[in-house]
Formats: sequence, structure tokens, C-alpha cells
Amino acid sequence: MFADTGGGHHGSAVAVAQALKDLYDDQIQIDLVNVLASYAPWPLDRLDSMYTYMVRLRGWPWAAGYHLSNGSRRVALLARACWPWVHLALLDLLRDHPADVILSCHPIFNHVTLRALTRTRATTTLITLVTDLATAHAFWIDPEVTRCLVPTVEGFQRVLAHGLTAERVLVTGLPVSPDFVRAAREDPCAVRRRLGLTPGLPVVLVVGGGEGMGPMHRLCRAIAHGGAQAELVVIAGRNERLRAKLSAERWPVPVRVEGFVHNMHEWMRAADLLVTKAGPSTISEALVMGLPMVLSGALPGQEWPNVDYVVEGGAGVWAPTPRQVAAAVAELLIPGRPGLAWMASRARALARPDAAWRVAEVVWAAACGELAQ
Repeated sequence: MFADTGGGHHGSAVAVAQALKDLYDDQIQIDLVNVLASYAPWPLDRLDSMYTYMVRLRGWPWAAGYHLSNGSRRVALLARACWPWVHLALLDLLRDHPADVILSCHPIFNHVTLRALTRTRATTTLITLVTDLATAHAFWIDPEVTRCLVPTVEGFQRVLAHGLTAERVLVTGLPVSPDFVRAAREDPCAVRRRLGLTPGLPVVLVVGGGEGMGPMHRLCRAIAHGGAQAELVVIAGRNERLRAKLSAERWPVPVRVEGFVHNMHEWMRAADLLVTKAGPSTISEALVMGLPMVLSGALPGQEWPNVDYVVEGGAGVWAPTPRQVAAAVAELLIPGRPGLAWMASRARALARPDAAWRVAEVVWAAACGELAQ
């Protein structure tokens, strides 16, 4: 189960599905279900688009709801209050997708799904996969869940603080697509040639998620005019207005502008440095690649702890304004400076490239009536 409130929930679900097929092939049937889009009553079925709108408002409406609801008792009360409203949709979901195991990759479903399973006396196991990198909202945590999988030790501590017992929690890493794991083994120079990038120049990759959100135009202008001798690759995502604006501009350095891409693993492998907001999936993908990061922003609420995780781990720097981003990029790309190589080694040290397969093994064990350790 997933939803498209941010790319991480969907991406993690797909990564685990790929790993399950890799490991168990025709022994397993997998249904990927966007519960908000397919089953949720109004207005929850609009939450995907509402999330995008709230993020464009700098995330403050989202952050207010995040913090006001972040408590075990508050979540339990909200789940009980919502039950009469959502229970028919949950029963439809369980009827349409009978399963040995449900893997929940979104926090909003967990409490009500467990309640539906109890009411129907189903033997289905519910496993939650926390897709917040270094924290966990109380919505993720139900004391009755069979297994709660978290990406990091920091996430483990947050789950325990919300009342889940340690024996129910496993640190697995955050699953990323196997494409990133395979690409990390490729020669970056070969990938750059394949993508048609300028030979001999470092590559700075600027991303803003699938929707191309954030002050990307100002970031690119600051980097391009900030003295760094590099080629910029900008992934504008589905933001066609941004793509057109960037493509029409005359730049003092080579700039490659792309829209929504399906080969982000190649662009990350080709890059020497990533400029991004602190989204958990993008960070996890960059760590697998050993790709240093300049974090240019963070959604208030669940993404701020990601900044501390990356910076304290040595894999990136925090630069919350375009001017600071440009200065950080120029500093890191000075020839002969050891900072970039050191950050790359720290990124690889933090990476968990086997996370998708680890989660797949836990799911398979649960389907077989066992508890993976």
C-alpha cells in the first residue's frame, strides 16, 4: 500500500516489489495499490494533489498538521474518529486484494487497516515500512503491528519513543530501485559519454523532485554565475514552465535541461555533486551512488531531521539559500581539494544498497509464517 504524497512512498513500494520478483519470481503475487487514489473517500482521495499544493506553499500548512497530530494518543483518537468514515473503503480494499502480507508504505493507513483486519478476523500480517529517513511520525506506529521496518538507527529511536517494543522493529535501510544499485557499479565516465555530457567538466545535478518544485531557477542562476567550472544538469520534472524557462536562458556555463526522466540512476551516476532538497528517497539514492550532496531546502516536519543525518554523517552540506548553494558548489569543486572525495566516501559508508532485498526477505518470511530477525 502506498500513496503519491511525495515520491518516496511509491518509490519504496516499487523497489520492494522489484526485489521480491528478483528473489522469489513466480512464487509470489504482488499487488501495488495506491490506496488514496483507488479507495479513499472524499476528500482523502484528493490528498495527493493537496500535498503538492501545500509543499509549494513552503510546506508550512503541511508542517502544522504534521506537528499537531504527532502524538500516540492524538493519532489513536484520530483513527477512531475516522473509522466510521473509512471502514467501508478498507473492507473493499481487503476484499479486492486478499493477501498473506500487507506492506504499508504510507503512515495514514496503518491504524485503520489493523482495525479492519481485526474486525474481519483476517490472518493477514501487516508490516509497516517507514519512509521517513531519520524520524517517524506517530501515524506510522501502532503497537499491534507485526513488524515495523525503519531506515536508520535514528528512526529506530523515534519508533521506540512512540511506544513500539524493540523486538517488533528492524533497521533495514530505505529501499531504492535496484537500478541505482546496478548503476553504482558502472564507470561514471562511460555513463557521461552515453548521456552526451561535456568531456572534462565536473557535473552538478540539480533536482526538485518529480514536480520540479522549489526555487530551481534561482538556484541554477546562482550556481551558473557563482564561479564553478562545471556542467549543470537540471531535472525539471513535470514542471514544463520551469523547463521552458531554463531552456530559453543564455548561460555562462554548459547547462543541460531535462524534464521528467526515467533514468535518474544514470544522471546520478554521471554527477559529481547533487543539489537537492532533503527528500528521503533522493538522499538514499545518492548515498547508494556515493554522491555528495548540497541540501538546498527541507520540508518542515519530516525532512528537517534528514539534514542533520546527512550533514553529521559527512555526506553533504546544508545551504538553504541560492547564494549559499552557489558558494558551496564552487568551494567543493575547486580542483585538488579533498572535500568532495571525502564526502563521497562518507555517503557510501551511510548507504544501505541491500535495503530493498532486506525488506523483501522480511515480507517473504512473514508470508511463510515466520518472523525475520
